[in-house]
Amino acid sequence: MAKKFIITDLDGTLLDTPGKLSKKYIEQLNKWIDQGLAFTIATGRDLKKTMKAINGLTLKYPVILTNGAILAELATETYLKITHIDDNISKHLVQKGQEFQLFPIVFAAFDPKKQQMHFNKGVWGPQKEITFLSSDKVYPLLELQCVSIQYHAKKEQLDPLLKWVKEKYGNQVNIIYIEDVAYSTSGIAGEWFWLEINSHEAGKDKMLKHLLSVINVKIEDVIAIGDNHNDTDMLKIASQGIAVANAVDSVKKIADLIIPSNHEGGVFQYIEEHLDEFI
Repeated sequence: MAKKFIITDLDGTLLDTPGKLSKKYIEQLNKWIDQGLAFTIATGRDLKKTMKAINGLTLKYPVILTNGAILAELATETYLKITHIDDNISKHLVQKGQEFQLFPIVFAAFDPKKQQMHFNKGVWGPQKEITFLSSDKVYPLLELQCVSIQYHAKKEQLDPLLKWVKEKYGNQVNIIYIEDVAYSTSGIAGEWFWLEINSHEAGKDKMLKHLLSVINVKIEDVIAIGDNHNDTDMLKIASQGIAVANAVDSVKKIADLIIPSNHEGGVFQYIEEHLDEFI
C-alpha cells in the first residue's frame, strides 16, 4: 500500500495563530517529516510570506504558491514552475481596472532574462490604511511576464470588474474571488473581497498535478485539506478532500471529511489520529 501524501492550505487551515504557525506545531511537524511524513503546502501567499508564516518548518517537497501560479523550493528559494498571463490580456486588465477606479494592490511579474520574480505590493490590513500600487509601480512590470494581478476592495466595487473579466477573458485566465475573512472578523464595515487574476494554467489543482508528476506520486494517494473557495478544485481531485470546521459552506459541502478548526489544530489532530497511514 502506497504512503499517503498530504497537501494543505495555510491561512485558515494550517496556521493556528494570526499569520503564522505556532512553535509547538512546527516542532511536531518537523518530527513527523523526519519520520517519513510526506507533506507540503498549497497557499495563496508568495514565497517570502510563506517562509515567514512557517519559519523553522523543514519541508522536503516543493510548495505551491500564489494560488497555484508558482511552484517553488523553499529551502533554496528556487522557482520550479511559473505561469503567466498573456501580455495583451494583462495590459488590458490593468487598463480596464482603472476605468472602474480600481488599482492593483499586488502585482507579480517574472523577468525571464534575469530569471527574477517581482512582487510589488501595496498596503492592506484591518488596522492599516489601504495603499494601492501607483502606475509607476505597475506599468514597468507589464513589460515582463505578468504572473498575478490582485485587487482588494469592497464587493460592490469589485463586482463590475469581475463581471467584465469573466465575460471577456473567462476561459483565458484563472479567477479567484474570496472574502477577506480578516476584515469581516475585525468588525470593519462592508464586505471586503480579494479578486485575483492569474494565468489559465494556474490553480492549486493544476499545479498539484504538475507537482505530483515531478515527485512521482499518484493522485489516488493524495489527501488535500483546505478552508476556502480557492481550495475547492484541489480538494475535488484528491483521493480525499478534507475541510476544517471553520471552512466556508461550499468547501464543507464537497469535502469527504470535516476536521476541527485551524485554531484547534485540526490538521495536526487528523495526522496524529492516522499516523500509521502516513509514516
